[in-house]
Amino acid sequence: MKIADKLIRDLRKAEQEIDNYYKSNSLLKLPFATAAWALLAFAEESMLKAHNAGEGSQYYGVITDNFINDINAPMYWLYKSCQKGGHVPFVWDDGVFQSSWDLFNLGQEYRPFVTAYTYASHGSLELEILESTIRPADDFFGDIEYEAYNRLIKPHKSAKALSSIDFGNVLPFNAIQHSLKIQNNRFRCKLNPRMVSETRASLKPIFDTLFSLPAEWQFSRYSLGDFRKVFEAISTIASIHLTARKLAIERGCAARGYADSIYVPTCNELLRRIVRYSGVSDAKVLSIFDDLTYGNRGIEHPDPALQPLIKLNSENYAIAPHLWIFSAPERNLTVLLNRLPSEKVIYAKLVKEKESLMKKRFANALANEGFRFIWGNVPNFAGDIDLAIIKDSEKACLLLELKWFIEPAEVREIVNKSKEIEKGISQLFQLKHAFTENHKPLLEKLGIDSHYKLEGVVASDNWIGHARVQSPEIPVIQIDHLTAKLKAAESLRSAMDWLKDRKYLPKPDQHFKVHNSTATIGNWKLKWYEIEPLVKKAFFPL
Repeated sequence: MKIADKLIRDLRKAEQEIDNYYKSNSLLKLPFATAAWALLAFAEESMLKAHNAGEGSQYYGVITDNFINDINAPMYWLYKSCQKGGHVPFVWDDGVFQSSWDLFNLGQEYRPFVTAYTYASHGSLELEILESTIRPADDFFGDIEYEAYNRLIKPHKSAKALSSIDFGNVLPFNAIQHSLKIQNNRFRCKLNPRMVSETRASLKPIFDTLFSLPAEWQFSRYSLGDFRKVFEAISTIASIHLTARKLAIERGCAARGYADSIYVPTCNELLRRIVRYSGVSDAKVLSIFDDLTYGNRGIEHPDPALQPLIKLNSENYAIAPHLWIFSAPERNLTVLLNRLPSEKVIYAKLVKEKESLMKKRFANALANEGFRFIWGNVPNFAGDIDLAIIKDSEKACLLLELKWFIEPAEVREIVNKSKEIEKGISQLFQLKHAFTENHKPLLEKLGIDSHYKLEGVVASDNWIGHARVQSPEIPVIQIDHLTAKLKAAESLRSAMDWLKDRKYLPKPDQHFKVHNSTATIGNWKLKWYEIEPLVKKAFFPL
């Protein structure tokens, strides 16, 4: 017991040193407007170079996730520590650039420490200390193909959006080129309604992949449709600005256009432009701005992924192009609204509606495959059937437990959503047990008899959980992946065998590779891991 107490004390002491290490960075001595602009400008520069360094949807998925996650802690450190206000420098300063680089890199090193400690705090992982090295005490990285699946499957839904974003392909290219003005290390692209309208139209296929929920969903102050129009308007401006910078660099703009890498409108200018370009009323645009402004609405630990509109001072916003272009707007908005007390009740109702839409989505996608679809309450049984897919000619029945929740990005969210996956597995076990016991109300509800082959699967909209929540009897798979397999399979029974054998999972050294890694902050090191995709395109085995 004394050993355990000492270990906990040592881990907490290390945690405190790690959490406070950022305070030595000189960027924190600057006013927030100056420091935040410098950090965002560095992040834009790093993304500009990273975007040109590789290709393929898996590559874009990795650099996007890293960019969004790595900037989170550094921006919060500045927000918490810097004096409010200040001016925007619009200049390259070697010392400030180096401090921004150091703080950004510290955010990269800090992320695995947060992950490890959060898992340990929730009892999912045991840590040990050997001198100044922290490491997992058990085989935490076993059966990592489930985590690899979550990583690799994501680009299937967003590959088109990510791979289509190229600086030279944002149209109208000639109009942006013509409007671009360069003077020494500064560039400017004068916006006009036609340019924005045509660029937005060219980006519509990308925006369509980012929004799938009903536009008429109504929140307390605006609808999802209103939000989409505002998001599209800002993202279009961000795309134009990024394209203009790329063109400015090609035309010899000094210091790679760094001074204008961030679009910095006045608050009134941005409001005026977005009202005009989106067609949404002033009041609704202001409400959306209120929700999306970093640190607003009482959010205790703001995240630039959820609130990407950075208010630098009383006069200016900062719009970092990559932060908007690589955003998952629908996912991020639902995460944000679920954190706001005034929106939670509305959000809970919309979740139930989403689950109903998921059932219809399955039925519509498989309408020509000869299946029967059953869902609803089972008399004299504790649970409902989310969805049953039945092929009477094969005497086969696949029970689905549908899970629509926000894709977890933080470890705390992963822990909570893991419980949802476990709950779905448990409910399917109950239904399978009732079937083996010839529970008459269940058989009558399904319209089957005891000679049918019956299996269960948890179908999640975006995330299937990690190895520790899996069951050998009940597979968990992403919904679009399951739908595609049911359409491609020779039979429902063969699809059920494919699921049971976990043939949907990626294979180590074929689809991905696991690397041992070491994160370092001050005197402390953490032994951790990284997953490297070995496939360039979407991972979607059938």
